[in-house]
Amino acid sequence: MSAAHPAVRMARLIRVPGPASRAMWAGLAFIVAVLALSFLLPVLTGQGTDEFVAEPLLPPSPEHPFGTDQFGRDLLVRTMAAARVDYLIGAVVIVWCGGVGSLAGVLMATVRRAGADWVFSRIIDASIAFPLTILVITVGVILGPDFTVLGLPRGLPSVLLVYALIGWAYYARLARSQALSLRSRDFVQAARTMGYSDVRITMRHLFPQVSMVTLAYAVGDAIVAIALTSSLAFLGAGVAPPTPEWGQIMYEGRDLISTSWWIVAFPAMMLALSGISLAAIANGVIKRIEG
Repeated sequence: MSAAHPAVRMARLIRVPGPASRAMWAGLAFIVAVLALSFLLPVLTGQGTDEFVAEPLLPPSPEHPFGTDQFGRDLLVRTMAAARVDYLIGAVVIVWCGGVGSLAGVLMATVRRAGADWVFSRIIDASIAFPLTILVITVGVILGPDFTVLGLPRGLPSVLLVYALIGWAYYARLARSQALSLRSRDFVQAARTMGYSDVRITMRHLFPQVSMVTLAYAVGDAIVAIALTSSLAFLGAGVAPPTPEWGQIMYEGRDLISTSWWIVAFPAMMLALSGISLAAIANGVIKRIEG
């Protein structure tokens, strides 16, 4: 990994040449467009996500491009609105898990107290040992189906809580290994020679370097988090209806797939395209860092 100044490495991320960069910007444009439509479509169409606007099970048409579901709700509005929930989960993975995990990993690599690194490592091992899906279901049962906080949809707080408590550990392990390899580099030794404190070296030199790497992996991991959340509906967990969520919409239409394929096809398409876009963004970030 390059030891270039973080500002230089950030400048590399916005360079345009190369297929990886073009794919990265295309993926980012898709994510931003879907997120914007998730808020704008209900306003532009005048149709709420739970509003009965037409006959049930209408096929795709100019009036309803994604058709309607079994309750007569516009599937385009619901599918786009579902991005708010699924992208929020991806954002938690990128911002919270990636950020907190990176900082914890760097601190583990720089703390020199006897036994501290061993204790932190055992905490990480214990956190990673928990099966994420089973833990989400368990927390959902403990909190109850009607639990909500901060106005979040029912079922979503338990998912976010598990990711917040467990997800950081994966990035802490990655950040720790990166920080350990950087700790003996010339620019860190020069900072120590100049009398910089451990806090300054950690926050100004090690953490920016490490966080660029964990950012790329966090963006890629957001794909897994969104897909896992979508699969929870098929296990009786996850976001509770009537809040639109891609997995929940597909679950509700599973028995009608032979006659009303659009109920499952369009949310699945958005999930797949979002995954491809996030993969392109992650790949582009990695290529820029390596370059």
